[in-house]
Amino acid sequence: MSELIVQSFSSVWDALEDDPIQRANLKLRSALMIEIKKWYNTSSMTQAEAAKVLGTTRPRLNDVLHGKIDRCTIDRLVNMLEAAGRHVTLSIAA
Repeated sequence: MSELIVQSFSSVWDALEDDPIQRANLKLRSALMIEIKKWYNTSSMTQAEAAKVLGTTRPRLNDVLHGKIDRCTIDRLVNMLEAAGRHVTLSIAA
């Protein structure tokens, strides 16, 4: 019988992605997508209305809302948040 090995990770991306550069990118995109989803969920707008406010298309907003991270760039996500009145700031740790 084999021994069960349990690992603990601070983020799902730490568990899924070995490349630290790609992992950092995924963490940032994920955080931005979560903020857009929070904004949308409190907006009481349809996806079409919200997409117009965010300066994007309804299908692209749908990608964000459904976590399709591979279809979202950092630039696009930052632009959407700024259009929603949510200001993005950056903190860099050593």
